Amino acid sequence: LSLRRQRQMCIRDSKYTEAGPQGLAAGKKVIVASSRGGAYFDKPELAFLEHQESYLKAVFGFFGITDVTFIRAERIGMGPEAKAEALSQAANEIKALAAA
Repeated sequence: LSLRRQRQMCIRDSKYTEAGPQGLAAGKKVIVASSRGGAYFDKPELAFLEHQESYLKAVFGFFGITDVTFIRAERIGMGPEAKAEALSQAANEIKALAAA
């Protein structure tokens, strides 16, 4: 995003109070479905490389959204079997989330 667009988002999508900026989307839920070729969450030594989810949580938090759920399909770049397993697991998580 350009700096100009970021300023427009800040002005339109938040309000400023004595306590600082407050997002206007508080109380909303966000579900993010993502995929990646590698895996970060089952390997603590690689957790520092994960930037996607931490960034999205920060952005949604600015808008006031703190209820963020991630559905991940990891390891899709590690061969057809790993890809099929990852997609199946993600599909099961989506079904479980929809049933809740």
